[in-house]
Amino acid sequence: MKEKKRISKIYNSKIFWAIISLILSLIIWSYVSSIDGSTMEKTFSGIEVQFMGENNLLSQKGLAITNIETTSVTVRVRGSRANIGKINASDIKAVIDVSKVTQPNDMSWTYEIVFPDNVDKSDITIVSRSPDTISFSVVKNAKKTIPIEGSFEGTIADGCVAEELVFDPETLVVEGPENVLLTIDHAWVSFGKDMEIDATYSANVEYTLLDKNGNSVSKSSLKLSSDTINVTQPILKTKELRLDVDIVNGGGITREDCKITIEPKAISVAADSRLIDDMSSIILGTINLSSFQSSYEQTFVIQLDEGMDNLTGETEAIVKVEIPDVKVRTFRVTNISCSNCSSGYTASIDTESVEVTLRSKDADALASIKTDDITVVADLSNFGSTTGKVMANGIVHVSGNSAVGAIGEVKVTVTIQKD
Repeated sequence: MKEKKRISKIYNSKIFWAIISLILSLIIWSYVSSIDGSTMEKTFSGIEVQFMGENNLLSQKGLAITNIETTSVTVRVRGSRANIGKINASDIKAVIDVSKVTQPNDMSWTYEIVFPDNVDKSDITIVSRSPDTISFSVVKNAKKTIPIEGSFEGTIADGCVAEELVFDPETLVVEGPENVLLTIDHAWVSFGKDMEIDATYSANVEYTLLDKNGNSVSKSSLKLSSDTINVTQPILKTKELRLDVDIVNGGGITREDCKITIEPKAISVAADSRLIDDMSSIILGTINLSSFQSSYEQTFVIQLDEGMDNLTGETEAIVKVEIPDVKVRTFRVTNISCSNCSSGYTASIDTESVEVTLRSKDADALASIKTDDITVVADLSNFGSTTGKVMANGIVHVSGNSAVGAIGEVKVTVTIQKD
């Protein structure tokens, strides 16, 4: 009975349970320590390959690395569970030091496995690696300017016409291994697939590098002056415009009295809609009806405003003017005067008479004209302060009948003196 009381007293003692707790803690600590300190192996895949000194290799020696066998490796390591557990594949690097390379060459080098700073590297053993070495080439670096080509893959709306594509930039500068640059012929862009456009369209697009046979060239080892190209497909509106001439009425004849033929009658043009939406014709030039008697023929150059394209291809037009059933009479006129003489100057007429030809479709009106009905006035407005003999244009006036007018030029000699 006393023994039982003694045991019960021990179990109820705080010191007893404190000793038990300490013993259990030591046991647990020893167990955990034994687990963390155990050795394990682990395989890490997709470890990135890095070339130390690559930038200096390019900037100082003009050399570039290309034809890299692989960009990642696989490594199996052994170490304590606690140490290995801290590592991810992304923390490890496979490093090749190329700082000592001086000449172009094909190479196969081993690499150094570099672990993160937060692990005990002395506790880690590399069991295996795959591959054991990495092959690559060191080549001469160069620059090359290449043209840009491309196409719009959509549809041009009816009534519109597409001009050549516009690229910005117009060329690309490519820098990289010389052997790669030798294969590049041009950059190619395509855009607008399944689109229909009726106005100028632009897009910022990526491009493909192609060789002369149209095969794609990888950009991976290259430095490019631009990652994208702004390409514009200019669109012009098409329209048929009638060809015409301005007519100056004269000699008793108006436009309505004439038969005017123009060949070709019209041409097709392309331009920005703002230029041609309000246009219906192209004026070839001006014809003064008083400059000929009954018929006129002249070849005019078809001149278009800037920004307009001639789609028809005709560059000249023949204009014919005919005045049917016209009558003419010639008079010797002595009634000559002058006008518009400058202030402070005096003009005297030297020409005693001039020949004047009158024309009309009204034979009776023309027959009723007398010489006294005709006057010639020399216009001196273009001579200003000129003195001496001058030859001025004579303006013919016919009184009494508006259906009759003069044709051809009349010149009058005048002497101008200063007062």
